[in-house]
Amino acid sequence: MTKTGCPQCGLTAEEFHKTGRLGCSECYRTFGAELAIVLRRLHGRNRHVGKVPALNPDQVAARNELLTLRRELKQAVEREQFQKAAQLRDRINEIERTAEVHLPRER
Repeated sequence: MTKTGCPQCGLTAEEFHKTGRLGCSECYRTFGAELAIVLRRLHGRNRHVGKVPALNPDQVAARNELLTLRRELKQAVEREQFQKAAQLRDRINEIERTAEVHLPRER
């Protein structure tokens, strides 16, 4: 348990344990070790793993098409088929804009 309090707001470890509340953003650093223990005890882990919204069937189809198009785009660039690559890029952008499905860009 932290003996001293938060240097910013003065909240003590005793107050934190009594109320379960932190006083400011600096408290997260000051009481980090205690927070990790409490979160692990309450939730089984101390890392947030939120729910991912389900995709509707149209979004699933768009996502699959995006994956295929990205693979084809990569191959077109590697083969220096730049006109085809530009067409694929435009199609990818169109799908992302209209289907509201976005995949992380490959590097």
